[in-house]
Amino acid sequence: MTQRLDLTKISPDGYKAMLGVHSYVQNSGLSLGLLELVKIRASQINGCAFCIAMHVPLARKHGVSDDQLHLLAAWREAPIYSPKERAALAWSEALTHLTGGDVPDAVYAEIRQHFSEKEVADLSFAIAEINAWNRLMICTRTPPQFGSPAA
Repeated sequence: MTQRLDLTKISPDGYKAMLGVHSYVQNSGLSLGLLELVKIRASQINGCAFCIAMHVPLARKHGVSDDQLHLLAAWREAPIYSPKERAALAWSEALTHLTGGDVPDAVYAEIRQHFSEKEVADLSFAIAEINAWNRLMICTRTPPQFGSPAA
């Protein structure tokens, strides 16, 4: 796969704006391991190899186990996720798919059992951020990079 565009060079201000959202999300107070789980799950759904390759090492760095990473695509069937992680993963899937243009009330009710309104808002920004990155990396055909996590 050959990269079509390098957004950092072609649109540095746009890239910088995306990094601003990233910085907000990373400093929101949500668990960095949890954020990595929802980012990887959204990236799996969207088929973004670049983001999956980036966020798996970051997830490990922030305490996500290899078992959790290996079973993430089948998290509903795997008993190794906490109720809070399950609620966040369901929220991530609902916001990534937006089936029928809505997020089901049951998914919202579940997330609210485990997260404050502010945390739900911040988690929603995290999911919106990764979905935007997925779309940017896919449309530019940015190939995955392997090695040490960047942040």
